[in-house]
Amino acid sequence: MPIVFVHGVAVRHQGDPGWEQVNHATGHLHWEGIEARLRQYAAPILQPQAPEQVQIHEIYWGDLGAYYRLGGRALSSWPDPVSSDLFPADLDPEEVGEVLERQFQQIRSVRQWPQVIESVWSVARDQNLHETVASLAPERQWEFLRSAVQSRLPRPELRELIESPPLPAPIVAEQRRSLRRTLLTVRRPIEDFVPLFLGDVMSYLSGRGTPEAPGEIMRRVIDGLLTARQQGQADEPLIVLTHSMGGQLMYDALTSFLPADPRAAGLRVDFWCACGSQVGVFREMGQFIERQPLPTTALLDSPHAGYFWNVWSYSDFLSFRTEEIIVGAHDTAFPFLGNVRSDHMAYLHDTRFYRALAAKIQVHSGRT
Repeated sequence: MPIVFVHGVAVRHQGDPGWEQVNHATGHLHWEGIEARLRQYAAPILQPQAPEQVQIHEIYWGDLGAYYRLGGRALSSWPDPVSSDLFPADLDPEEVGEVLERQFQQIRSVRQWPQVIESVWSVARDQNLHETVASLAPERQWEFLRSAVQSRLPRPELRELIESPPLPAPIVAEQRRSLRRTLLTVRRPIEDFVPLFLGDVMSYLSGRGTPEAPGEIMRRVIDGLLTARQQGQADEPLIVLTHSMGGQLMYDALTSFLPADPRAAGLRVDFWCACGSQVGVFREMGQFIERQPLPTTALLDSPHAGYFWNVWSYSDFLSFRTEEIIVGAHDTAFPFLGNVRSDHMAYLHDTRFYRALAAKIQVHSGRT
């Protein structure tokens, strides 16, 4: 009587690349916690006398997903480059221009940036100034160039000064730093999850393979299901819980990959719950291998698929409906509290969800 769990994107085991970034974003939820809840609530339905004997497996594929080749250099929280540690005489004119432009943008209003850009680059590409800089002591070189840029900036008209008095440069710089710190607190939790979310989706789709030659991630899913079946009795139901992108993997497996694998003859997922998934929107946009006209009966027709329960939530912006897209799908909108930052993972934390899952297993897996 095995239970199989297939996780979604941006899930990593400790020690795998990306674990530091996603661990906080996923609410420090680990497989051990999910397994314990499945053992407590679902296992007694399958084997009331000995729930500890129910086999519970995770099909883990996070190590095959996307990872940062440079440790997350593209993220906003990465420190800015400190090119100004070098002196202008050590740089070529293009590098000098980039450093000066960044310096002036930090202290000038955005409305002045066009003039700043023009003045900076006229200075950076002035060969005469470059020769003068080379003759100066290193500690004077940047200040000399900043003065040259300042002298080439157009003076504001009196009307402009009256209508919009300029703030002192230190105040502008501090305002920008404060804004940066504030926005980083907003971006950080998003950047902990969304880039790896998108990267994992693309890793699967680009390396999915074909039913005759599955990609590495799909091979893990197929092998995990085959192992679960081998460890159970022939007349025992196979229960699958998927979260997020794990639902898309399971849909592809049930409708395309398992039917093409001779080893899977007789394998049937009697009850499948997809929580927080994008199965419906993926199918409506034609992102699965299966391409029947909509609404599709592919899941209903598959000899490997039983009851399909799709759990989504209005406050989980990464979850979607499936009914009227996939024939045989059954939707439930779970009423979380409305925390859009955490409700995508909330299913796997919430004991109410596991209790409802156990009740659904009881009435739809022949264990009544």
